[in-house]
Amino acid sequence: MRLHLMNAVVMAEDYERLRDWYVDVLELTVDSEWTEKYHYAELVREGRFVIGIASAEEMGVTPGDRTKATVVPQFNVDDVRGFLARVKERGGAVPFGPSFEEDEGFWCGAFSDIEGNPAWVVELPGKMPS
Repeated sequence: MRLHLMNAVVMAEDYERLRDWYVDVLELTVDSEWTEKYHYAELVREGRFVIGIASAEEMGVTPGDRTKATVVPQFNVDDVRGFLARVKERGGAVPFGPSFEEDEGFWCGAFSDIEGNPAWVVELPGKMPS
């Protein structure tokens, strides 16, 4: 059996607003979008799939306390400090960071989107995908 992670999907209370926030803040592009039976978008950057956004209500999901998420997306950026400042400027929250992990030699932090969905961000020198 072959296994390939297809994507991670964020369930949105306000689908269009959250989709647009990810497009703006993470500088993503809507690659594919479905809007008839349900609302779902696949967001990409440089041709690579990054994350999906779906309407929670249409998927039968009632978001609870999002700070207790057990699955948290992690993003690699080339400037954690600049990225977290951008998140704050655009209405997201930064509960942690930017912080420099001296033992490992990298910057990291945590952010939440405008609906409170948590994510982590790291800046690993020389480890950005090409």
